[in-house]
Amino acid sequence: MEDPDRLRSRAALIEGENPASAAVYYLQAAELLAGAGDGDGADRASLEALHPAGLGDPALLADALDSLRRGHIGGDRSDAERRALIQKLLGVAGRLEDARAHRSASRVRHLAWETEHELARRRARAGGLKPTLRCLALWLWRVFAGYGERPLRLLAAAGGTVYLFGVLYIGLNLLAVQLNVLPAVTTPNIYDLLGYFGISLAAFVGNGFAYASDAAGWILVSLEAVIGWVVMVSFVTVIARRLFPGAPRRPAPPPRRGALHRLWGLVTGDGERPWRLGLAALVITVVFAALFVAVNYFALLMRAPPQILYYEIYTPVGYLGMSFAALFGDGFRFAAGAFGWILVSLETVLGWLLTLALVAVTAGRFFRRAPGPGMED
Repeated sequence: MEDPDRLRSRAALIEGENPASAAVYYLQAAELLAGAGDGDGADRASLEALHPAGLGDPALLADALDSLRRGHIGGDRSDAERRALIQKLLGVAGRLEDARAHRSASRVRHLAWETEHELARRRARAGGLKPTLRCLALWLWRVFAGYGERPLRLLAAAGGTVYLFGVLYIGLNLLAVQLNVLPAVTTPNIYDLLGYFGISLAAFVGNGFAYASDAAGWILVSLEAVIGWVVMVSFVTVIARRLFPGAPRRPAPPPRRGALHRLWGLVTGDGERPWRLGLAALVITVVFAALFVAVNYFALLMRAPPQILYYEIYTPVGYLGMSFAALFGDGFRFAAGAFGWILVSLETVLGWLLTLALVAVTAGRFFRRAPGPGMED
C-alpha cells in the first residue's frame, strides 16, 4: 500500500508541470487517509488537490469537492472546522482566479457557500429568530442565484415574478368584475390578459404604481417593486463580482469621525447590517407620507391648491402608497405644487441613495470576504 505522505510529496513535485497527475496523487492520499480514519488528514489532502485539479481536470475537481462535502455538509465536523474550511476554500478560489481558472474558482466558492449555509442551518436548529432568518436568506440565495455563482437564475426569477404577479392582477380584476367593485389594477381593457404582464413588468422595475387603483392593487404593486429592487440589486452585485473577481480584499480602514461616516455606520452598521437599509426605507416612507398629509392639509386650510394630487385627501393611509411610489422614483405624477415637487424629488433621491448603498454594502461584502457574509454573527 502506498504511503499517503509519499503520495503528497510526489504530487507537490509535479504540481507545476502536470496538475492533473498531481491532483490524482492528492486524491489517492485523501482516500487512504479517510480509510485509515484520519479525517483531518483526508481534508488536507483534498484541499491540496483543489488547485491542481481546478487547473487540470474538472472531473478531478468534482471528486476533491465531493470528498470535502461529505465530511462537512451534514457530517460530524465541528463549527470551528467548518469555518476553517471556508477560509481555506476562499484561498484556493483566489489562487484559481489568479490563474484565470474562473469556472473552477466558482465551483470552489460554491462549496464555501454550502459550508456557510450548513453553519446557518445548525444555528437555526438551536433556535432564535436571527439564525432562522439568516438560514432562510441563504436558502433563497441558493435557489435563486446559486449562491451568487449562477446569475442567470436571477433573470429566471425576474421572469417568474413578472409572470406570477401578472396572473395575480388578472385574477383580482376578473374577481372585481364578478363582484361589481373597483378593479385592483387600472387597465384600458380589463379583458386584455396580455396587457397585465406589461403592467407587471412596469411594477417590477418600480414604475407600476400608476396602475394601482385600490388597497389590494397598491399592496401587490408595492410588493412586486420590492422584489424587483432586491433582484436587480442582487444581479448588479453578482455581475460586479464576476467582472472584477480579483478585486483586492483590503483590511477594513480605520474608523473615522466625520458626520458622513457616522451616518453610514448608523444606516448600514459599517456595512455589516444591510437589513438596516430596509428599515431606513420604511422610516423614509412613513415620514414623507406624513409630510404629504401635512402639506395638503395646510394647503386646504389656506384654501390653496393641493401640493400632492390625491383624490382621497382625507385618507392618510393612501399617502403611504404615494410615498412608497416616490421612493421608487414613480411619484412625480402626484406632485402639483412647488412643495410637492420638492418633497417628491427629495424622497426619490433618498431612494436612489438607499439603492446605491445596498449595492455598495453587498458588493463590498463580496469583495472583502467573498463568497459570502461574515462567518460569525
